[in-house]
Amino acid sequence: MMMQKPLPLSLFAIVIFFFSPLLAFAQPATLTGTVKDASTGEALIGASVLVQGTRFGASVKANGTFEISGIAAGTYKVIARYVGYQPQILEVTLSEGGTAQLDFKLRESVRVIDEVVVTASKGRAEKKLDAPVTIETADIQAMRQSASPSPLGAVAKLKGIDFVERGINTVDITSRGLNTQFNTRMLTLIDGRLATLPGLGLPQFMLAPNPASDLAAVEIVVGPAAALYGPNAHAGVVNMLTKNPFDYAGVDLTVRGGTQSLYDINLRYADYAGNFGWKITGQWMDANQFESGNIFMFVPPAYIGQNQTLLNPETPTGLRISRATLDNFFDLGYAYRETEVSAMRAGLRKLDGGLYYRTDDVNLRFMAGFSSSTGFVGSNFGVLEANDYQIQYQSLQGNGAFGKLGWFFQVTRTANDAGKSFQLHDRAEWFAREAIRLRSLPGGATLTRDQLLAQVRRDFIDSASATIDQSQLWDSELQLRYDIEGFELVGGFQYRFYNPKGSYLSNNPNLVLANVSNFLSIDITATEIGGYLQVDRRFFDNKLRVTLAARLDDHTYYDPQFSPKLSLGYEIVENQNLRAGFNRAFKVPVILENHLFLFNGAARGNVGGYTVRDGAPDAQGNPTGNIVAVYNPLRPEEVNTFEFGYKGLFERKLFIDFVAYYSRYTNFISPAFQISDGVRTFAYDNRTNRRVGVLEDAQGRPLFPGIAGQLTTYFNYGAAVITGFDLGASYYFTDDLLLEGSISYMTLSNAENPFEAQGIPLLLNAPNWKFKGTVTLRNQLAPGTFLVLHARHIPSYTFRAGRWNGVLNDRTVVDLTVGYEWKDVGVTIQGSVNNLLDNQTPDVLGSPIMRRFFSVQASYAIGSFLNR
Repeated sequence: MMMQKPLPLSLFAIVIFFFSPLLAFAQPATLTGTVKDASTGEALIGASVLVQGTRFGASVKANGTFEISGIAAGTYKVIARYVGYQPQILEVTLSEGGTAQLDFKLRESVRVIDEVVVTASKGRAEKKLDAPVTIETADIQAMRQSASPSPLGAVAKLKGIDFVERGINTVDITSRGLNTQFNTRMLTLIDGRLATLPGLGLPQFMLAPNPASDLAAVEIVVGPAAALYGPNAHAGVVNMLTKNPFDYAGVDLTVRGGTQSLYDINLRYADYAGNFGWKITGQWMDANQFESGNIFMFVPPAYIGQNQTLLNPETPTGLRISRATLDNFFDLGYAYRETEVSAMRAGLRKLDGGLYYRTDDVNLRFMAGFSSSTGFVGSNFGVLEANDYQIQYQSLQGNGAFGKLGWFFQVTRTANDAGKSFQLHDRAEWFAREAIRLRSLPGGATLTRDQLLAQVRRDFIDSASATIDQSQLWDSELQLRYDIEGFELVGGFQYRFYNPKGSYLSNNPNLVLANVSNFLSIDITATEIGGYLQVDRRFFDNKLRVTLAARLDDHTYYDPQFSPKLSLGYEIVENQNLRAGFNRAFKVPVILENHLFLFNGAARGNVGGYTVRDGAPDAQGNPTGNIVAVYNPLRPEEVNTFEFGYKGLFERKLFIDFVAYYSRYTNFISPAFQISDGVRTFAYDNRTNRRVGVLEDAQGRPLFPGIAGQLTTYFNYGAAVITGFDLGASYYFTDDLLLEGSISYMTLSNAENPFEAQGIPLLLNAPNWKFKGTVTLRNQLAPGTFLVLHARHIPSYTFRAGRWNGVLNDRTVVDLTVGYEWKDVGVTIQGSVNNLLDNQTPDVLGSPIMRRFFSVQASYAIGSFLNR
């Protein structure tokens, strides 16, 4: 066999000479650097560094440095981000096979005037200062440093917002009045998808599967926003934004403990490899619930004219019943304190995750989550205790661009199961029924209260008072964006399908349905279809911004609704803008307002209308007497609003935000009111001309005890005007010292109330004035320290909704948070006091009184494991 000769050295040198340019071209570049706090020089461990327009990125290591390799030569923009800091973008040119260094110095984001928002123009990023609507924001730092048990407590500081704590872990967010125990005038979203309970129609807020540690920001559009967001964006939009794994990679562990035996653990892990990212987040929270002082009574109907009465110290009922009468009710087993019918616990169990894929042109993400919650939820008829109330969702979303054409889509399924939930007043009624049964037995008349409670059939009570809710919602949207010759166009199509099933609805699966005279509807599904288009154009060297938008929505039960919008924004000088606009919005009655069915029909939705007469039904349930009032079927509520606003920044220190509004409401939907008492007045179903308040069989015979003719329901008022203003100011003494304050005022006038003669008032159900102030200090007590002191004052006002009727006294709440950040090790420790002055007025009638609350929180964060 012939041996091959080695390649001559001269030939090898020639090959290397000719191919060396190609070998050099194949050598990638490397980027190194540091990310530090601009004020203290501390390394920001875990900060993310991304090369824009590529898949390359890294997290800052424990020594404060980062390294990104494998980048092709060229000029790039590189962005560094860290929670609570303003992002910084630097430009770098990388040579073939070379190494370049960038040193980032980030400033803490106390200056919210530099914020960028996405909710104002439905997905388009823009500076908050330039937004064509009034928009309020709470960022990660604000939520983490909130003294409230809920991270959404940060929203309480925001201008123009009505914030209600209904317990340790449940909140409510509204604006611009006409509040009830059941607020549905603000559309609630999470990452742009609908986040309401499919059957109840209430916002999910803290019951949602998304744990607290995965929240990146909350953006709230204050005022009508139906032209882009559709029905029920009537008073605004609350959009909770979550963290993606590319910008927020790493591990985040937060542990919180406090009074009321609170412990709250959040754990989040997120990372990415090339184009793929993922995250998984969990939360476990338990606490003892605060008490409200509610007493729930049940007595035979003939005694006081109704079979259930709520008794609260602030209500007229509480003033009307004497102490002796109440003590007698307790002895007989007719009255029960909330602590006797509820375990008074609050809890959250949450698991949420997502898979992400991104390129330069496409972003895709699949997200899913599950939550099980225990806590109090508002009800116009009492208090609903969510007990193992389960919510799950699955969502597929995507966005990107084909050339100049931008696109976005999402499809989401949401389902809920009420678990072991119940209404406290229902449970009290079944306790009382058991007491009546026991007293009818031999020797029962002498039983003491304690003996009664020991002998009641608790398993039977649990079953009889259980709330069933197994509802589903499908929500989808397709949106397109296109810029052409100075016009910015955005248009889209939305489809929603509601499939409710609940024991509080007229398709109650526990009832043997009789006939239509009982107002029991089998199919109560509903569909909403809508399309929208918005056009933005700037004139006069971009000083004048004109925004036109319109939307058309069609609903199963109602005629199409047209929602136009016009906004004019003018930049007087740099960073000072005037804005004027008009919006029309609709609130479509939610499933519950149409199909409610409680108390054997004494509380009903209004899908067919009712007539109230002064004559009792005859023996067959037919009407007698004269007509007192006619209540037509519910129609969508309409509001037409004119706004004028000003935003100004002076010397990057003083920021002023002012908005005044004039809103004319027509056909606005009432809270649940009793329109007939079954004693002097009697209600009849307009579709059948039959009595209500009693469930009948096919022969018209009562199935269960009831009060013939008694009815509590929803209806449309005539018209009213709400005018008001919100004025906010922020002053930045330094980058580390911020003072914020706001004043809000609104009033209801020119009311046209066709039911005033029946004793049904038209109320604002919100305070006329709100006063808020916040001081934020960073690095003032010592480097790394922070202090947030917030105070808000809510003057007294009258509140009436359903069975809640009374006056809320003045409420002043002071919150304090003090903490320290070890940025070089990723550890933060803070202590907080919520309601420092221990004010004992509830946020709303019937809700727990949030007494002084202490908590301590520690968090530990490290950066990406795969991109160091």
